[in-house]
Amino acid sequence: MPRVDLSVPFSEKDEARSLGARWDARRKVWFVPDGVDPGRFGKWFILEPEINLRASSYFVVEAAAMCWKCHESTSVVSFMLPPGYEVFQFGEFDGERTLPGFWSTMPDPTIVHYVEHIPPAVADRAMQVKRNYQRNFSKTTSSAYWMNHCDHCGAKQGDFFLHCEVDGAFQPWEEEDAARMVLHACAGPFEGYASWAMFGDFFMGSMQRR
Repeated sequence: MPRVDLSVPFSEKDEARSLGARWDARRKVWFVPDGVDPGRFGKWFILEPEINLRASSYFVVEAAAMCWKCHESTSVVSFMLPPGYEVFQFGEFDGERTLPGFWSTMPDPTIVHYVEHIPPAVADRAMQVKRNYQRNFSKTTSSAYWMNHCDHCGAKQGDFFLHCEVDGAFQPWEEEDAARMVLHACAGPFEGYASWAMFGDFFMGSMQRR
């Protein structure tokens, strides 16, 4: 039986622990250990997340950024999906009913951001490159997503600063900027719920490969 993870509010952690739940410090999540009846934890079950991105392979992208808090250089990671990845277009309401959604194949690569959900295998692959890439809560967005943390002081490195600012770590403007980024190839599939934007394939060709 696969492990059952739980969404336990901080105020209810003692109740969950008394029922037999355990805390996974590495993934920052409560879970039901083997031998314990999952039925007693029903109110904390995590519903199956929506998926809006999928690809048959992907890359972990490694770059460098200056920490906003301690001003030291820190490594940061993200995910790049190669050309041919798919985006789910959610159906719109036409005034009478919600139209069905559909998957679209995209011709250009993308680096995703604000990653709300990824499978454990994908998260583990990212953490092989950067140990403190973890899911955490952002007061700025009032949501939880997978984010980088400074290698020196542990401060959260928000995705807007890294992906959306003009000089962000994952926003190269010159070929030499892209040449400082490293692509770690991952043969397994990617699926998740995240934001995305087109990324020039000419920059992808300039990146280092490992």
